[in-house]
Amino acid sequence: MMTIVDVLTWMSFGILLLLIQYGIWWYLKSKGKNTIGFQLGGFGANFFLVFSFAWGYASFVEGEYQAVAMGFLFFGGVALIPAIITYRLANRSTKKTIEKGETNAI
Repeated sequence: MMTIVDVLTWMSFGILLLLIQYGIWWYLKSKGKNTIGFQLGGFGANFFLVFSFAWGYASFVEGEYQAVAMGFLFFGGVALIPAIITYRLANRSTKKTIEKGETNAI
């Protein structure tokens, strides 16, 4: 049976998901790269991060402490993949092309 503390905990996970997604949107908007692809990459990382927290909480409540570590390791590790890809692509600088005849010397 769920108590009010359990309900508030699960609601806080949803609020955390929303706040992190807002931060991702704000960051991408400040970089000028607020596109659907970047948003989906950020959401994938955000979802797996919050899912690992939720998995850890549910496993801790059930007394399965090894499952807590497994959830953080597996789902937290999966969250790193889209997070790193999205961050690297959002911060990629534009490369200058060297026209024919120009040198690259200082």
